Amino acid sequence: MSKDRRILIVDDSAAILELIGGMLNDLGYKYVTRFSSSVDAINEVRRFPAKYDIVLTDLNMPDIDGMGVIRELGNMSFKGGVCIISDLDVRIIELAAEVARQQFICLLGNVSKPLKVEALQLIIDRMDQIEERRFTNFKKMRKEELLNCIMSHQVIPYYQPKLNPQNNRVESLEVLARIRLPGEADAVLPGRFIPTAIKHDLMDLMTMQLAETTAKDISKLSEIFGDKVKISINLSAQQLADLEIPNRLESLFEARGIEKTRVVLEITEEYALKTSEQMESLNRLRIKGYGLSMDDFGTGFTNIQQLRSLPFTEVKIDRTLINHIHQDKFSQVIVQSLAEITNSFDVDLVAEGIEHFEDLDYLYSRYPGILLQGFLICRPKPIESLGSWYNSWLKGVGATLATNGTSS
Repeated sequence: MSKDRRILIVDDSAAILELIGGMLNDLGYKYVTRFSSSVDAINEVRRFPAKYDIVLTDLNMPDIDGMGVIRELGNMSFKGGVCIISDLDVRIIELAAEVARQQFICLLGNVSKPLKVEALQLIIDRMDQIEERRFTNFKKMRKEELLNCIMSHQVIPYYQPKLNPQNNRVESLEVLARIRLPGEADAVLPGRFIPTAIKHDLMDLMTMQLAETTAKDISKLSEIFGDKVKISINLSAQQLADLEIPNRLESLFEARGIEKTRVVLEITEEYALKTSEQMESLNRLRIKGYGLSMDDFGTGFTNIQQLRSLPFTEVKIDRTLINHIHQDKFSQVIVQSLAEITNSFDVDLVAEGIEHFEDLDYLYSRYPGILLQGFLICRPKPIESLGSWYNSWLKGVGATLATNGTSS
């Protein structure tokens, strides 16, 4: 967690500016800039677009209100996070989140008055989590190193279960890339090699190698979890621009005799889904019978209207909305709205990134149909470790869930 974050606050109340600035300083954040004019704040970000990590904005301001600030930040492709300073009712939260998604803005949440230090820290922690997923803090592999790993078949799948709380069974397993180097006990995490793969157009090679190994593993996975367990393989929005990707995947899985209904393709969003080629690939994959999952919903580019029109069979709620959901009204409203929408057109909903019992309890008690995924349930594991984990789960925490719920 970096205390060097540059934070901009815009509010027409001098007292609020002083209060929030002081709280952030007390938390150890030194680079805090205050603006009482939204016009001046927007001009500042326009002049220095990469300077600020987080913008906190009031909603009700003269000249340009908070929604206008979000829109203007979107117009200049602001890459940081935005937080609203306001007491929000449900409809305003939903509208603000939708405006942010339409503008490709990462909306971190809201802080309500009276302001609390803990709420501000939660917002900044959420930005930290998003940047961790962007792989900004890892020493990157060189292209030659990664190519050698791919050609040597050192890119291997780790599996993370998605649990159905209604029957305490693993419904699906997400396939996550790791690299196993000779002589090293720990696998190389994706933060070191995924950016290199994206930069040098190696994602397809790596994806197909992971899919091939997973196809070989599926009989063993079926022994552990049953013959209906699904596998979820990640595809980037960038990869969907290749119109041949549906055919290559089909050839691979057909050669292994794997039913298409057991394969879900999770679409990650480094870039927005907007080209005709991407849409065609999505539709062809769905027509062929594969499941389609929208990953990281809530901080990605897809908005509610697109979600209604695109052929997804599953939506994964971004981990930043799940972490501390038991005490975060903003996250609660977004998840409630999303649960209602997905339920209305028969789309599975997954809560990923569950790390705290309080969040598990909140989700389990309110959304019995949601699938659960996260470190609290199971960290990503190689196939040889899954059987022992599942036995322990069914006898331990899983047994408690099945009999008493999560409350103890």
